[in-house]
Amino acid sequence: MKIGIVGLGSIGKRHAINATKLGHDVHIYDPVVKGDFRFRYERDLYDWCDAAVIASPSQFHEPGLRACVERGKHALVEKPISVAIGALPELLRVAADKKLVVMVGNNLRMHLCVQEAKMWLDAEYIGIPLWASFTCAQLSKKYSEDGVVLNTGSHEVDLALHLFGPARIASAYVNPLMADFVLEHASGVRSVFHCDFVTAIEVRRFRIVGAGGDIFCDLPSRALRRRMVDDKLPTVVHENGFVAIGSYDTDYLDEMRAFIDRIEGKDVPGATGADGLATLDVLIEVEKKAGLE
Repeated sequence: MKIGIVGLGSIGKRHAINATKLGHDVHIYDPVVKGDFRFRYERDLYDWCDAAVIASPSQFHEPGLRACVERGKHALVEKPISVAIGALPELLRVAADKKLVVMVGNNLRMHLCVQEAKMWLDAEYIGIPLWASFTCAQLSKKYSEDGVVLNTGSHEVDLALHLFGPARIASAYVNPLMADFVLEHASGVRSVFHCDFVTAIEVRRFRIVGAGGDIFCDLPSRALRRRMVDDKLPTVVHENGFVAIGSYDTDYLDEMRAFIDRIEGKDVPGATGADGLATLDVLIEVEKKAGLE
């Protein structure tokens, strides 16, 4: 398959390497980075490829997606899918009509601990979920251009919507480097978020509390724990653990593999364009609730 990569930042490089590892014909376009690229213009890359990875700065994601949809090309769009709703609903409708695959780079869905936690929830191992907390805190300036809500919040909110379904904003406090907000899901779950770019030692984790137990996940160490109250002996708590192999690099490779698999008609995990739009809608409402718009 011919795969075009738009943007040669750290994420674009990852995608280019992974698509090459999987045996595909890969070419790159970047208007800033100098190199011996095959294509002089971005449009030439879209004309050539079967599928494109749009890893340009976030404000260029919608134009890149539009270029793909107009040419009948599949697209993997890095998160967030855009910085505004704009024409996204119509673009995604046209893409669906053309049977094009649109995926969004919310690759926490590829994390094996997330997949295991989803299975535990679906099996009701901890009973009905009641509330959850999500934390992503790290010392980082390179991702601050979008602001902490659109950047880091994109991953965490997508994860919450994936696990608990649609939500509305209950409250929010936001500045460019730190955000705290609460979502109320239609399923009855309340999820609480903290995201920041100022914490010296990375913290990335989530906890889900149900009527009969809880689930705790530390994403960097790829460790998951489940505690359940015994139905017959309420004072007894059973504990199970799960440790996932691999690293975030594994998740990126699995994401590229899933993108190709979807193009080939397979039903595999991954955030769709509609998922990306739902996440963006929540993130924009968070910023409005916090008085940023």
